Amino acid sequence: MAAPFIMLVDDEVSFVETTAKRLAKRNIQTLKAFSGEEGLETLKANQNLDVIVLDVKMPGMDGLETLKEIKKKFPLVEVIMLTGHATVESAMDGIKLGAYDYLMKPCDIEEIVGKVERAAQRKQAHEEKNNNWEDFMESSTLKELMVPLAEYATISEDANVLEAVNALEDAQKAFDPKRYRHRAVLVLDQKKRVVGKLSQHDIIQALEPKHKKSKERSNSALDHLGFSRKFIETVSMQFDTWDRPLQNLYEKALQQKVKSFMHTPTEGEYIEASASINDVIHRLIIGEHHSLLVTKGPDILGVVRLTDVFELIHLRLKALHLAARIGGKENSDDA
Repeated sequence: MAAPFIMLVDDEVSFVETTAKRLAKRNIQTLKAFSGEEGLETLKANQNLDVIVLDVKMPGMDGLETLKEIKKKFPLVEVIMLTGHATVESAMDGIKLGAYDYLMKPCDIEEIVGKVERAAQRKQAHEEKNNNWEDFMESSTLKELMVPLAEYATISEDANVLEAVNALEDAQKAFDPKRYRHRAVLVLDQKKRVVGKLSQHDIIQALEPKHKKSKERSNSALDHLGFSRKFIETVSMQFDTWDRPLQNLYEKALQQKVKSFMHTPTEGEYIEASASINDVIHRLIIGEHHSLLVTKGPDILGVVRLTDVFELIHLRLKALHLAARIGGKENSDDA
């Protein structure tokens, strides 16, 4: 790691001058400022600073006010608060506001160097993480975002409910723990082609398939006639047979093959591997789908899940927000 680039901000001139000379002997480039206002101006002109050692108690703009401005406009710059015995509480308040640590005056030069180097390492780690987010967003493609078919939970269309649940459990155990877990199973025919999806909701609903069929029948017909949702729910209750013992429902479900209650993907649930991330987001929103099957010609390569797109959007928002702050785009008060 390169030597840290730091700034000392303190109204005690002798302390700043002496400490800067000692740091220079250790190859640590050090800028000097003698007030909060001067420190901010110096920082604007040297935005590549790694660490600021900032005195808590100064005339005019004190250390805490200066810290707030630093973190508002230059969030990645690390700050170490300088304090005397009477201002330790203020130093702790500084940590709550985002300061890395604090130093008690008088402080040994080796202690200053140690904390400055650790703070600089932390800043470098944050910068690398931010760069990784931006690189990730720039290079993201549908093929990278999707879950390959070989890593997804699959089951034969002739399997039963328990086998489907077991397949989902096995796939979850083997899947990358850093990503969202699987919540669905793909159903394959005898030629290993994907012919259906099986969500957790579908599996639970298999306990009472008549309820699903009657609900689909009544809802589609009554919706078309313009009846209220409350009325439709009342009619649907007439078909509800959940008053049977659960044991009987479990036994019946084990006798069913998944092809009898799986969801058959519609045309809108397929997307070409060459599609953009924007196309994926649009398709998920318009169709209110939880996943899409990624295709290349007649072959299905994998599945892109709503959870993965959500995580991608989450990272993008964080990267944009942080980049805006780093670039000083929030310096509206300078306008």
